[in-house]
Amino acid sequence: MGRKILYLLFSALLWNCSTTKAPTEAEISSLQEVMQHQSFEFIAEWANPMATRSLNNISNAGLLPPGSNVTRINLMGNPNYLRVMGDSVSGNLPYYGERQFNAGYGSATGIEFDGRAKSYSGVYDTDKNAFKIQFKAKNNTEQYTVNLLVYPNRTAQVSVTSSDRLSIRYEGAIKEIDKHNNQ
Repeated sequence: MGRKILYLLFSALLWNCSTTKAPTEAEISSLQEVMQHQSFEFIAEWANPMATRSLNNISNAGLLPPGSNVTRINLMGNPNYLRVMGDSVSGNLPYYGERQFNAGYGSATGIEFDGRAKSYSGVYDTDKNAFKIQFKAKNNTEQYTVNLLVYPNRTAQVSVTSSDRLSIRYEGAIKEIDKHNNQ
């Protein structure tokens, strides 16, 4: 009797783990259309910095937002964005982590850039069921490599690698920008 219950529990566990909802053709088509127009905005809900001794000290001092820990920081209520409009990109994302090189006076505290994207590429990855975008951007003092992974349900992950700081990853969602209202 005990083996049957154990077998049923194990089967139920496997069934629940393997039933992820596959995106529909309509969701994929809609996402591809947004990505082809290159007119969207990402809003981060979570920041996932690299855990370092400094961040542990900040966490131990109780300075992280409620519901956060060293490797997952809640950004709800924290204004931020990453926008793609044609070949122009702009971003203003909060940064949690360590700077590897000294910053000059007036340097940005967050991930901030505004200008033309360099080496922009975007392709749909059928293995991950997601649109992969990569580009390079810079401001006066730093250069960034930005990688986006956008899923058909419009959730997204953004990884930012900087020339001066440790890398950081963000989780959030994208929305299409109406070009007619933003000109």
